[in-house]
Amino acid sequence: MFAQRFRRLIDVVYPASLGRPYTDTEIARQTGLSNQYVGKLRKGQSVPSLANAGRLAKLFGVSTDYFLNASDHPTVRSVERNLRMIEDHRAGRAQRVEHRAAGREAGGEDAVDLLDDDEVRQIAEGAAELPPAMRGPVRAVIDQLRKAIGLGADSGPGRT
Repeated sequence: MFAQRFRRLIDVVYPASLGRPYTDTEIARQTGLSNQYVGKLRKGQSVPSLANAGRLAKLFGVSTDYFLNASDHPTVRSVERNLRMIEDHRAGRAQRVEHRAAGREAGGEDAVDLLDDDEVRQIAEGAAELPPAMRGPVRAVIDQLRKAIGLGADSGPGRT
């Protein structure tokens, strides 16, 4: 199960059709794992410790629950729904537009549903291409902009 979901994240977030997928070496460098170990994880020859699963989850911006739980778990369903939305967008297929409000909706829907907005998606995809060390400053700029328009830095999607 882990290897399948790990490969799915790689294939959707950084597909070969956009240039090339993440290499094992790039994933290793960003997570502090060895590239041989990452290769074994990708091939299903090894299963990561909880700490290593956490490193990989952080790199891809998902919860370790995505790697560890059954397909009917809310986190797994949410991540899979968002991955399908990315795939649909890249394939030019129409997407449902719902749950457009910021924050969590009833039923635990994540604000990641905003990815059906082209401009939001472009910003998110651009930020995802940045090294992890640069994502913090980007988030700080977004928080400053939100504060400037009266939304407050702590009231955005995924924040409590």
